[in-house]
Amino acid sequence: MQKIIYNKQDFLVHKKNNNAFLEQLIENIYPYCNGIASRYAKTDEQANNHTKSCFLKTLKILLDREEEEFDNTTFLKQFTICVAKTILAERKGERIADTTIVSSYKKKDTNLFAASEYYKTLTPNDLIQHLRKLNTLQQLIYNLICIDQFSLSETAEILEHNELSIKALLEKAKYNLFTSIKSIV
Repeated sequence: MQKIIYNKQDFLVHKKNNNAFLEQLIENIYPYCNGIASRYAKTDEQANNHTKSCFLKTLKILLDREEEEFDNTTFLKQFTICVAKTILAERKGERIADTTIVSSYKKKDTNLFAASEYYKTLTPNDLIQHLRKLNTLQQLIYNLICIDQFSLSETAEILEHNELSIKALLEKAKYNLFTSIKSIV
């Protein structure tokens, strides 16, 4: 994706019936946002709803900031956080049921996919379907850390969990995803 810089003032002009910059933002970023929401949501309908609401929330957040400019990477990162928090808020009951408390951390350098050919034949849609089989926290954590490259500490802050719990849930998510993929191959 080519980096594009957006100026906040261009969007404020939008209020005077000039939609050119908003249309450009939608054309450049909306498909990426929908792809992100598809990985986090349990259904395509939910993904579409989250894309619509979080796209607008993200734009508002970025326009309310002090900085005069933002780029597409900043937009997508903020959008991802919005989707994760929205999904987490919708599924609070599941969140409580899946809370894992870890009191110590043992370093493991194992990569569940390292010696495997299973995942190499997956299409993006196949991967999304397997991600949707994970429970909410595992799905959010796997997406945030493994795909969207958030750190453990950033993920813990977004999801309001302890870092060690996030690490334990990430390992569970990797194992469950690998098991799900392996079961169909």
